[in-house]
Amino acid sequence: MASGATAFLGSATERLLPLSLPFRFFAAAVVFHMVAWAVLLLGADDLADYTGGGGPVLAAVHLLTLGVFVMTAMGASLQLLPVATLQGFAAPRLIAAIWWLFNLGTMVLAVGMYFFWHQAMAAGGALAGLAILLYLWLLLGNLRRGGALTAVVAHGWLAAAALLGLLVLGLALIVNQEHPIFADAQRGAVSHMLLAAYGFMGFLALGFSYVLVPMFALTQVPGPKWTLASLSCAGLGLALGLLGVWLGRDLWIAAGGVVGLCAVAIHLGLMVQALRQRMRKRLGPAFILIRLAWGLLPLSLVLGIAWALDLLGERGGVSFTLALLAWLLTLLMAMLQRIVPFLASMHAATAIKRRPPTVPALTAQTPLSIHLYCHGAAIILLGAGIIWSQTLIIGLGALAGFAGALAFAWFFLAAVLKYRAALASA
Repeated sequence: MASGATAFLGSATERLLPLSLPFRFFAAAVVFHMVAWAVLLLGADDLADYTGGGGPVLAAVHLLTLGVFVMTAMGASLQLLPVATLQGFAAPRLIAAIWWLFNLGTMVLAVGMYFFWHQAMAAGGALAGLAILLYLWLLLGNLRRGGALTAVVAHGWLAAAALLGLLVLGLALIVNQEHPIFADAQRGAVSHMLLAAYGFMGFLALGFSYVLVPMFALTQVPGPKWTLASLSCAGLGLALGLLGVWLGRDLWIAAGGVVGLCAVAIHLGLMVQALRQRMRKRLGPAFILIRLAWGLLPLSLVLGIAWALDLLGERGGVSFTLALLAWLLTLLMAMLQRIVPFLASMHAATAIKRRPPTVPALTAQTPLSIHLYCHGAAIILLGAGIIWSQTLIIGLGALAGFAGALAFAWFFLAAVLKYRAALASA
């Protein structure tokens, strides 16, 4: 096994949280994944020409961004960051409280957005915001101790800053509906989206990829020199984009996208090099999704640049948003299908001394294959439906996504049941 992966695995074994803590975040993300596709199916009529405002589309977007993206990021970071920083989280009750608050807040916020109910949006935003602040307190307390994986910790710092910024903007946008505080609310909304997708989720996704991809492929962890160069470009690109949005400078936004493409080029180069040196030859269906996500990430930046320069027409913003959300959703689903059985196997190994279940034994391949085809079909159909403004095609895409989400829930439930069966038999 490659030395970087070996060090990670050894450290991870020493700092495992109780399995119920990260798994409750993953379980919630699996449920919100299904609900998001169902809500998007109900709002298929509005998607192609969506330009903002409440309703099913806004609710579905936040069910994805909060319910799936941030929920998964919380669960993964609470388990993986102690490995990167060599410091554990000694707050299981606080982590459980964060889960309850964030679940309730996300549900109430989505209901308020769906029905244009401002009081529900305010209550949901307050609950989710409190959960995020508590999570940030844990996150920053862990990051400030430093750690062996410098690049991951550096990505974590920028992700934390972006999370705080998007929280402030998100709450301000809710207040703005009743008490205007923005001269142009659209700029606040775009900045909120950039901080969420390219900021918090983007920095975490890139940072943890430097550990998770080598671990799953059995290869070397990339060195800090180029990983930090990619991070620097990503941070500069995001800053330029945000300044351009607030100052109304389209060229600055486009320049931020170009710098972001440089960051992505470095990152993908490091990932390709790592895979070429891997010891595990058969990577499985998860890496099909990972490679798809690697293609969608630069595509989202190219579409963002074209949108900023007004080259995409009236549906440019929706196309850019779809590519952006599709990149993150694809990558997270790929990582989650490897993390879930991996963590379950590690916990089983600590509880069962004789022949604990392996990762393949805890992985149900049939639902993952169904999810792979349905997820790919959903992205293609949604993109085609938006381009041609065809509600039927959009609806079919949302239906395919919902079927894929059901299959992924089947996989997750199967992993949990197999883990419990192994413990019971021991």
